[in-house]
Amino acid sequence: MKRVSNAIRLDWLSGRSYVALTAGISLVGLLIGSLTQMPIFAVILTVVLGVFGAGGVFAVQEKNHGEKLYGSLPLLRREMVLGRYLYAWLIGLASTVLAGLFGYLASVISGASIGSLGPKRGSLSVDLAGDTVVFWAAIGLAIAYFCFAVAVAFPIYLRFGFSRAYVLTMLPLYLVVLAALLVTRSLNLELNLDSASFFFQNAYLLPIIGLGAGLVLLSISLPIAIAIYADKEI
Repeated sequence: MKRVSNAIRLDWLSGRSYVALTAGISLVGLLIGSLTQMPIFAVILTVVLGVFGAGGVFAVQEKNHGEKLYGSLPLLRREMVLGRYLYAWLIGLASTVLAGLFGYLASVISGASIGSLGPKRGSLSVDLAGDTVVFWAAIGLAIAYFCFAVAVAFPIYLRFGFSRAYVLTMLPLYLVVLAALLVTRSLNLELNLDSASFFFQNAYLLPIIGLGAGLVLLSISLPIAIAIYADKEI
């Protein structure tokens, strides 16, 4: 386990500049979410940027031939891959917390409810209870999306490299998020108390469900990534 923790530390030292950059750019999401009275936008952009930050370690190591350094260390390939996934998961948790904070701040700054879809566009909720459900649902979906993106992207990065695969891998994932946001905004969806009564009473379960779904996705992706990297020439 110590060697895995060392792998995580090495990934952090390699990718921390990307993490810092994405955290700074996330402030743009807070600004836009406040100006457009769409706090959910701040949540979404922060998490999407978090995926980029987590994948930045691949870009740095590809540029600096970091795989050769890892190959010279007393570190098994599966331990390196496991460390990379744990590193990403920690960034995902941090990004989700930051996304929740920015969503809340955007709501306070704009004076709009957390479920607001912008001026004259209505809201996903009509009262405080609905706002609570929307907020925790957004957090749950955020961590689930982060894990889904990592689960899809990391095996591809390990196989083909970051520079060759990033655009083709991440662009469809970004478009899915954008499409979901635009559809939700155009339909003016509103939570129904009867159909969602369980979650109105148990809103805390929503982030737990999102976290559980994310861990399932990562647990499926991890052995695939280990198998891919085991046969890769360094």
